[in-house]
Amino acid sequence: MLEIHPFSDDFHDDAAALLADRHRRHRAAEPLLPDVEDFASQIPVGDGAVATRGGSVVAYLVAAIGSERAEIGLAGCAASEPEALRDLYAHLAADWPAHHQVLVPASDAALIDPWFRVSFGCQFMTAVREVTPLDAVDFGGAIRRSTADDLPAVASFDRLLWTHQTAPPSFSGLDVGSVEEFEEEWRDLWVEEEFPFHRVAQLDGQIVGHVLLYDRPRGDLRVPEQNIDLAHVATLQDVRGRGVGLALTAAAFTWAHEQGYRSMTTDWRSNNLLSSRFWPARGFRPTFLRLYRSVP
Repeated sequence: MLEIHPFSDDFHDDAAALLADRHRRHRAAEPLLPDVEDFASQIPVGDGAVATRGGSVVAYLVAAIGSERAEIGLAGCAASEPEALRDLYAHLAADWPAHHQVLVPASDAALIDPWFRVSFGCQFMTAVREVTPLDAVDFGGAIRRSTADDLPAVASFDRLLWTHQTAPPSFSGLDVGSVEEFEEEWRDLWVEEEFPFHRVAQLDGQIVGHVLLYDRPRGDLRVPEQNIDLAHVATLQDVRGRGVGLALTAAAFTWAHEQGYRSMTTDWRSNNLLSSRFWPARGFRPTFLRLYRSVP
């Protein structure tokens, strides 16, 4: 008989063992994932419960609860009996806000299935691939290092992405701020050390695209050592198909290879038609899916 208990220190080691087994399977499918030793420290703090059968822990679930959203993170669930996650969700979610999301290994079909059967759908993906130098792409312009004078163009690319994701089929529901708000958000880019690489594409005197790499913190279940993150790439709509995005990507990979990075991570909304086609075609392999449900 399945029994449900509030998550407590009594169950911490058993939950860590379930997470370790999950990550072992995940790394077998994607060797670029980090080699983690201390799984106990990965277990998050939040609204949680465990399921036991015959005194043995067979599943756990822990969510961080905000004012609008309940988030089950990278280490927020694991199970030897994945079906028990549906019971844990039913037990916990009655008091959650309306928006629910869970990150699950993209290769773990048995763990994904229970979430689909409680009305979650795929919203977002993280991904990784090896860093290798790529041949330069001639798009008729040039790739150059950005400067603070490029702020208006750079901020406009981020606003362009937000605007794109409000349209179907993404329907992000995001409120797109003013040009001034986006410029304020990007103003400190050139003094922030965690962004070691930023390049713009220039064509006929106009900046038509950019690429930004991010030194994403390590220590979780997603980001390996010697990794750099592809944080932002965007091009103007009227130059798409001319190779600008390919040229920016090639410049980023070649620089990362020269700096000794072993892998590159990125992410995209699965309902963003452009990103969800472009990045897998560049060799990025999904590592985690963010599944989402909005409760009426």
